Amino acid sequence: MKRRTILTAGAATLVAGCGRGLQETPATTDRTIRIGYLIPKTGNLAVFGESNDYVLGVIRNALRDGLTVGGSRYTVEILDRDTQSSGTRAAQVAGELIGRDGVDIVLATSTPDTTNPVSDQCEAAKVPCLATICPWEIWYYPRGGKDFTYTYLYFIGTQAESQVFARLWQRVPGGPHTVGALWPGDVDGDTYRKYFTPVVRGLGWTLVDPGAYQDGLTDFTPLITKLRDADILQAAPIPPDFITFWKQADQNRFRPRLATVAKALLFPSAVEALGRLGDNLVAPAWWHADYPFASSLDGMTARAFADGYQQSSGRQWTQPMGMDHAIFEIAVAALKASGDPKDRQAVAAAIGGLKGEAITGKYDFSGGPVKNVALAPDLVGQWRLGAAGKFDLVVVDNSAAPEIPVQGELQFLR
Repeated sequence: MKRRTILTAGAATLVAGCGRGLQETPATTDRTIRIGYLIPKTGNLAVFGESNDYVLGVIRNALRDGLTVGGSRYTVEILDRDTQSSGTRAAQVAGELIGRDGVDIVLATSTPDTTNPVSDQCEAAKVPCLATICPWEIWYYPRGGKDFTYTYLYFIGTQAESQVFARLWQRVPGGPHTVGALWPGDVDGDTYRKYFTPVVRGLGWTLVDPGAYQDGLTDFTPLITKLRDADILQAAPIPPDFITFWKQADQNRFRPRLATVAKALLFPSAVEALGRLGDNLVAPAWWHADYPFASSLDGMTARAFADGYQQSSGRQWTQPMGMDHAIFEIAVAALKASGDPKDRQAVAAAIGGLKGEAITGKYDFSGGPVKNVALAPDLVGQWRLGAAGKFDLVVVDNSAAPEIPVQGELQFLR
């Protein structure tokens, strides 16, 4: 054979072989599900993230073998980021997770400083997002109060909480009562003012609202003077502000019969900083170690989850750890229900139709107070001083979730 014939035949064979190779080799498919997770680890909201490492350890262990979705097996990667307690930083990091890291779903937790800017970024970028630990009214209305397509929230609501606290207030002997308000000049304070004011007036009682104050206030004496006649206190400050306020209230001999405190008293550390002054303060109990629920990921009970944190960290369990765990459970359920975890629209739509049970209790995104919201149980607890200066949160009202048992009777401060 001539040299040209041999070369031509060889080239033809090579091309044919390459063609068969291209046809027989399947296209490369991304088999990693990437979950973006944003939480304040530093800054003035860092207390919300103090259990973060433990929670992520439990979740990563539960997902170590990956997920099967639509007949295909995927590994799972969790990319957690610190919002630094800043809304600006939260939006920036969410943008990076979406644009640079290509996450398939975003989870956001702990106050509107994180949940709202992250949710806005995801809605604009058409990336599914699930948030928690922000009352739904504060998440929904400031963002336009509309039906969102990609963003969802699982938590309690301020309006419902006002009714729960009102039922508790009515156990205070005597009356009519005077309710004193300690509401900061932020979106939380504005929302509490909006929903609690008509509740107090609807009871025929007097509301003393000395006006909004700025976070970080060091002298609450002028406000305490105005609140002196109140026998019930309703407050929604950040933890360090309430510690300052309550110590100054004691110094000025302001002692209501009952003090119901949202946000600030979610953490044992905040109550312990008050010493004996923390005894019998009332706080929301939207998750508790003794809740009769278990993880949908690995079957771990609420008690085992809390005990594991205490053993590994030497600290008491905190309420946020339950809600943070729950949004991972819901996210996994949505990814499985989507049929394709890489189809962002399908994943978002799956969240909207979910009903199930997590370590925090039941959730139902098809029956929320508004579209895109599922409500968590909303109970009330009271901090009780125990041995060695440790406090325990005792559930004293389950009127909003009767399936969860109470643990003790309500006690008054004086």
